[in-house]
Amino acid sequence: MKRYIHTVDAVFALILFCAFALSMLMVLMTGAGAYKNIRGAVRSHYSEDTCVSYIAMKLRHYDGESSSVSLGEIEGEPALFLTETIEETAYITAIYYHDGSVRELFAEAGYNRRLDDGLEIVEAQSLKIDSPSDGVFSIECVGAGGVRVGTTISLRSAEVGA
Repeated sequence: MKRYIHTVDAVFALILFCAFALSMLMVLMTGAGAYKNIRGAVRSHYSEDTCVSYIAMKLRHYDGESSSVSLGEIEGEPALFLTETIEETAYITAIYYHDGSVRELFAEAGYNRRLDDGLEIVEAQSLKIDSPSDGVFSIECVGAGGVRVGTTISLRSAEVGA
């Protein structure tokens, strides 16, 4: 009789262990699925959010007394020009779209800018920057995933060139 009781105890412990292991496996699989979905959502909006946030941050940085913001062109393509003076020398940062990416080019004023000279910031399908009125800039980016994101920035103290 004692052997039968020990066998029932062992079987019960084994069933309890298997139920615990199965429930832990189900929790892990649910967590892995949720992580995969979140990672996909973050990855799909990365280029759009980065593009708009980066340009907005640059506009805010150049919103000062010793800097100016204007729109222009590089080799016929539209560009945002951010001008600042460092140790009595004028420098221009150009932000523009070229060849599947948003690019930035920092150079001394008077430098002959070419589209291929800029550093790639983020992949995108398009970038549009407008100035509907003095001191107001509208940014719209279509990222690599095809999602359109935009914002409008109003400068407070920068000298705005048209």
